Amino acid sequence: MGEVEATVIQQGHKDTEDTEDTEVLLPQLLRITPHVLTHEPMSKHTSFGIGGSADFFVTIQNRGELERLLHLIQKYHIPFFIIGSGTNLVVRDKGIRGIVIKLGDEFRQIIVEHNIICAGAGVLLSKLVNIAVKNELSGLEFATGIPGTIGGAIVGNAGTETGCIGDIVNRVEVLSIEGSFEILTADNIEFSYRNSNLKKYIVINAELLLTKCDFLGIINTMNSILKKRQNAQPKGRGAGSIFKNPEGAFAWKLIRDILPKGMRMGGAYISSKHANFILADKEARADDVERLIVYIQDCVRKDCGVELVTEVRIVGEG
Repeated sequence: MGEVEATVIQQGHKDTEDTEDTEVLLPQLLRITPHVLTHEPMSKHTSFGIGGSADFFVTIQNRGELERLLHLIQKYHIPFFIIGSGTNLVVRDKGIRGIVIKLGDEFRQIIVEHNIICAGAGVLLSKLVNIAVKNELSGLEFATGIPGTIGGAIVGNAGTETGCIGDIVNRVEVLSIEGSFEILTADNIEFSYRNSNLKKYIVINAELLLTKCDFLGIINTMNSILKKRQNAQPKGRGAGSIFKNPEGAFAWKLIRDILPKGMRMGGAYISSKHANFILADKEARADDVERLIVYIQDCVRKDCGVELVTEVRIVGEG
């Protein structure tokens, strides 16, 4: 149902877990920003609350820092990963090699001009929806109750049956891997079901084209959507919908019809409320979640001849 995460970009094969690598890179990272953590547990940064540690967890506050960090990454051929709010993410138990990047201050700004909202990639969707409502702007109602950031939403074309983010994107500012800032208009962006052609970029901000509308009308629509989500979706440690809906079918129905409610592997189990949700106990490991995902895929493939594709991202080393 559209929980979203930021883009993943892997470049090079440098293993920065080695002590020598840490000693070389840490002083250089600290010259770019003081917000550097080493061996940071990714369980603190995901809604599943599981997974190993990142070699480096770096919070970047502005474009200048981001450019310098990208230059350093290219110099040492370091793999890196852009994280949003961690709501659509499974980090494997041995963690993430390289640098995990979190976008801070400058990337969390919001500007409203008439019927256009420009939001930084680090802005939470929930905050953006509230800003739109206060300014009597319609078009973001579908995102009511969806966690995650606008950067991840854009890259993954987040949405529900009532709409998706690609429908209202006017233009997106990105940083290429080569280090150049570019403006992509809607005509240059290819949006599809839970996907886009933006994964090769770092999203900086997005300009959304909305429509002036009656305040009460927007509120009523949002309340209706929120109530439906709350009735249909379970609470607990998870990452929203695990699988994309295959063409002409619903993932939850395929799973419900062939697997028992509450089926589990280790500390991970299928929600009895919604079969496309996997939840995790406090003792769960990422391996439990991944094994259950693979098992579900195998069962649906054998029984239905359908290949379920994950909506969540699975990253790191097992």
